[in-house]
Amino acid sequence: MTRLALLLPLLLPVAAHAGDAKEIASRAGANVQRPTWSPDGRQLAYEANFHDRKVIELFVGDPRTGAFRRILPVAASSSSIASGFGGGGGGGGGKVAHELTWSPPSLGRFVYTASSGANDYDIYTMTGGTLAAGPGADGAAAWSPDGGYIAFTSARTGEGDLYLVNLASASAPPQRLTRTPTSSELFAVWAPDSKRLAFVGKGDKGDHLFLLPSLTGSPVQLTDWTGTQTGPSFSPDGQKIAFYANKDATDRFDLFVMDARAGARPVRVATDVLVNPRGPAWSPDGAKLVFVCNDDDAYDPICTAPATGGATPKRLDLGTVGHGDLDLTRASDGTLWLAFVAQGRKQDDERDFKRLFVAEVVL
Repeated sequence: MTRLALLLPLLLPVAAHAGDAKEIASRAGANVQRPTWSPDGRQLAYEANFHDRKVIELFVGDPRTGAFRRILPVAASSSSIASGFGGGGGGGGGKVAHELTWSPPSLGRFVYTASSGANDYDIYTMTGGTLAAGPGADGAAAWSPDGGYIAFTSARTGEGDLYLVNLASASAPPQRLTRTPTSSELFAVWAPDSKRLAFVGKGDKGDHLFLLPSLTGSPVQLTDWTGTQTGPSFSPDGQKIAFYANKDATDRFDLFVMDARAGARPVRVATDVLVNPRGPAWSPDGAKLVFVCNDDDAYDPICTAPATGGATPKRLDLGTVGHGDLDLTRASDGTLWLAFVAQGRKQDDERDFKRLFVAEVVL
């Protein structure tokens, strides 16, 4: 990919430095969603959501060349995550493939959720085999940063509980991590130390954040506001968690940050934002958060704000409008690349479906 030129510094306090965005991918009749960088920034995954057909297709490729391949579950004799990249077509029979999670760069692998022909859901390895298959739907896998574990949500016990696969013995039954009968445990994310998990407990009294302080411990509740608290995302040093909450208005989500411990007081970073399925994106130094402001008049701009709160968010001028899901990565040379979806460029006449863009940014 040709290096995207940086804009000259702007003196306006509402603007931040960004390069003009480059369109990477689109799918006719589908909204592109959930861009997900590999940890080394060399590959990019995204989903194409065909709402009318209730189909979600998964693609992985090289954003420098724009060459992406569709990922489909295939019959495989082994579920080993250490074997080579399997074929990308045929089999499976499902209409949904999504929720990709990458291994560390040293392994160069991924797993994802896909529907089977029986309209069930399982977690598939990139070689096509299933991981820890069992009765009931499995999904929302999260690969630990050290590469040793995969956590996921499963309905095999009737509720949505968290389970853990130890990849040193991947063929062994998964370890059950949560046993709360009144809630489902969803959207697990790893701390950078690979020893702790944050997740959402979805129950009758609302959706709250929890922390699993160890892989053998009991969860502790982090938030107890009314309404929904969702999208936990650890800071790069693992000391804080960013998340979304609609505590002050049921039709509005705000962005918060809190220490990753029970009893910590959340700090509001931004008001009225769009929820990103991957949670808020942290800058590599943990100083800032990147998110989409819910502002129709400004065409939902991508914004950034200090993680400490107390500052007006600044807009990233990317030359695009109608923004949605995003992910941020740092390349080996230190360059920051933002992958995001948008309905098009400012000058485009047609803005029917969201497309995938990439831009170099300076936060």
